[in-house]
Amino acid sequence: MKRFELPSIIGSIVAAGIALGAVVIGSNASLHAELRTEVQSLRAEVRTDIRALEHRLVAVERRQARTEGLLEGLRDAIAAQRLQDPPARKEST
Repeated sequence: MKRFELPSIIGSIVAAGIALGAVVIGSNASLHAELRTEVQSLRAEVRTDIRALEHRLVAVERRQARTEGLLEGLRDAIAAQRLQDPPARKEST
């Protein structure tokens, strides 16, 4: 082997390793930024879905309260009617 062959091979390997490392680091940073963007988008979607569910739940609670009020009114009306009009008894002859 010539005197400068081994150092040039080692230098080439080191240079290739450094270049490969730079590519990996750059790619990692890009992936990290993309992942951050995706997570933020997912959080925004989840928040929107949760808000929609909250609105639906409020509507259901209102309808349930209205139905409960109607049932209580109906129960009170039936109870009041029973107190006012006792059933007529048939008298035996």
